[in-house]
Amino acid sequence: MTQKIFVADSNVATFVCPECNASKTTDVTKFKSLPKAVRLKIKCTCGNSYSVILERRKYYRKETGFPGIYVYRPAGGQPLKGNMTVVDISRGGLKMKLPTQPKIKVGSVFEVEFHLDDKQRSLIRKELIVRNVVDQFICAEFSSIDPSDPSDKALGFYLF
Repeated sequence: MTQKIFVADSNVATFVCPECNASKTTDVTKFKSLPKAVRLKIKCTCGNSYSVILERRKYYRKETGFPGIYVYRPAGGQPLKGNMTVVDISRGGLKMKLPTQPKIKVGSVFEVEFHLDDKQRSLIRKELIVRNVVDQFICAEFSSIDPSDPSDKALGFYLF
């Protein structure tokens, strides 16, 4: 199984051998600007070899399956409202799947509403900016993050 290793702000990554739990911290600056996922084969001092993927995102992403709704209000057009599923979520944004190919373009602003699966079933209402659209998937960034916003508070507790 391939491990996902998060790269710290200082461009270092800590690799932990799944066999003996020995750890090694290494500077991974040379991989930072590569456009593709970085897959590495690590050889531990115990002799074990294992595969890793360097995760260079700013925030940790958590896989989910939350049902929800989205509303897109195009300039001069009729609002589009529909069902969606939050595929993954982070402190900075989310990836969602729509039942059909979206009519939302990169740079568009839209709103989402869904519940977390925490004890409180926290309601999340956020405005997002579309950063990428592939088939039925939209990757979007939260337009703002405000520590006093109830949705942001709930997301903060949920993700940490």
